[in-house]
Amino acid sequence: TGSASNGNTGEIFLASGATTSGTPGSVTLSVGGASTGGGGSISLNAGASSSGTGGNIYLKPGDGSSDGAVYFVHPSTSANYGVISESTFDFSGQSTMSMSFTGAVDISSSTTLTLQGTGGVDFGDSYMYGYETGTATVGTEVSGEIAINKMTGVLTSEFSNLGAGVTSSFEVVNTRVNAASIVMVTVRDDGGCEPFVMKVRPEANRFFVSVKNIAVTACTSAFTLNFMVVN
Repeated sequence: TGSASNGNTGEIFLASGATTSGTPGSVTLSVGGASTGGGGSISLNAGASSSGTGGNIYLKPGDGSSDGAVYFVHPSTSANYGVISESTFDFSGQSTMSMSFTGAVDISSSTTLTLQGTGGVDFGDSYMYGYETGTATVGTEVSGEIAINKMTGVLTSEFSNLGAGVTSSFEVVNTRVNAASIVMVTVRDDGGCEPFVMKVRPEANRFFVSVKNIAVTACTSAFTLNFMVVN
């Protein structure tokens, strides 16, 4: 449409006729093909601004008893290989797909984020970090118990002088754990003796640990344990 020095320019509106019972006509934008050269392109360009916000491009599917979606159509087969809707981002019509970025990528969910691959999930030999972790000392509030709702962490023993041949058993309250969880516990600092993890038993929202001092002398300080929960 025409240009303006300080006011608003005109709009372009493309629409087909409405109907009460039939199907409205479609609107198609197409460019010519070529037998030897490249095919023409369709460009959607929003307006630029030297001092304000640039214009936006909106793709709005139709409203209905079942709302419409945006489909991606294969250029040679005319088959739909991808769809984006209010609840779906599905490109399962493609055998492979690549997404590459030069900067950081942040993917978040307000509920659950699921990564699933029939052949597995490959992290590409990348450095993994940011695991949920914490620390706690057994018996801080109740003897023989501690609460730590983390997937990984460090536990400090309740007693600093566990006797030779004596077993210390305690309960770890942890909402990340269920009866089918794999809970791995290893010795981090021996406390001047030889603590040996004898048993780890998971239950719903908790796991139980038994540690025996297999040394011939008592511990000289509190020992610490690493733990990790796998669900």
